[in-house]
Amino acid sequence: MAAAVPPPSKGSLVARGRRRLRSLAGLNRPRYWLVTRAVWVLLAVAILFALDGCLIGWSVAYEVLIGIKSPAEVGYAPVSWAVSLVGWLIVPAFVGGLVGYLVTRQIDARRTESEADVLQDLRKRARANRSAGRGGRS
Repeated sequence: MAAAVPPPSKGSLVARGRRRLRSLAGLNRPRYWLVTRAVWVLLAVAILFALDGCLIGWSVAYEVLIGIKSPAEVGYAPVSWAVSLVGWLIVPAFVGGLVGYLVTRQIDARRTESEADVLQDLRKRARANRSAGRGGRS
């Protein structure tokens, strides 16, 4: 009877981390962007919000973030102004960009004709219109 073969070792922590990073390339573009880039943006926003929440209170920090309260009305103005700018600029741009990209992907996935076919059809119609316009004039 053959002896049982032990499973291969998982490797060192560094090797496993390297394998995990390389496997990210297999993700599609939005998932890759969310895992590699968006995490850092969300982490920065969360840290800034948490800092402001600890300084002025969570409900007031939320109101500053979404624009209900002015950062000039609350204490710790530099942090509150940064949270206000994030709420007005970064968060809407982040959400809008992500949603726009995902909607564009869904539209592209449902197209039945390729872009080249549509352009060829438009050119053929334009030629037909030009030739019909010349034939009608004497």
